[in-house]
Amino acid sequence: MELSSLTAVSPVDGRYGDKVSALRGIFSEFGLLKFRVQVEVRWLQKLAAHAAIKEVPAFAADATVSLINRRRFQR
Repeated sequence: MELSSLTAVSPVDGRYGDKVSALRGIFSEFGLLKFRVQVEVRWLQKLAAHAAIKEVPAFAADATVSLINRRRFQR
């Protein structure tokens, strides 16, 4: 992963970059945003799956398949 302000783990990336580069995808700002979006999408899917929650309609089958496939691809 390319080093930028979005992918940096902390200021130690400069001096210890070779030792922390494997952590960038998880502990960087990018990692935080990536996993936060994944959690929000899963939460929305759970809300949509409950018939009692009228404000969030159920996902179409193709949308659900697309989200599942993207989740598998990102791991």
